[in-house]
Amino acid sequence: MRALLRLLMDQLVPAALSAGLFAAQRLGLFTLLPLNIVIEREYGGYAILLAAIGGVVAAAAFTRRGSEFGILAFGLTAAAGLAAIAPFVLGRAGITLGLSPQVFTIVAIFGYLALAAIVGLLIGGCWSLVVNTVRESRAWE
Repeated sequence: MRALLRLLMDQLVPAALSAGLFAAQRLGLFTLLPLNIVIEREYGGYAILLAAIGGVVAAAAFTRRGSEFGILAFGLTAAAGLAAIAPFVLGRAGITLGLSPQVFTIVAIFGYLALAAIVGLLIGGCWSLVVNTVRESRAWE
């Protein structure tokens, strides 16, 4: 029972948080990105799945002893997230980088899906820091 509770806390909480973030966007509760509604309607389910998978993978990788979601991992993941949102920021400004509208839409779709996975990785990594910190503080008691 204790192992099951540990699994739930370690890996399923960040998956639920990540998936919940994109599900809330899909329900219209708030907006993460100024998306084309067609992209969100057609690929929102994939984004929820990728966010959950990213949360599980990061939490599983970084809650083990010897690995830590440090400043470098956070910075690189955040930089990848900024690169993933570039099509949405540029598209709002009318900059298409010389790409045809069809190609720019494909780039935006991949950016949206990449952002979902990256947000899952960020949430899972940050969650692993919290879990590891709590465990280490309990070890000193």
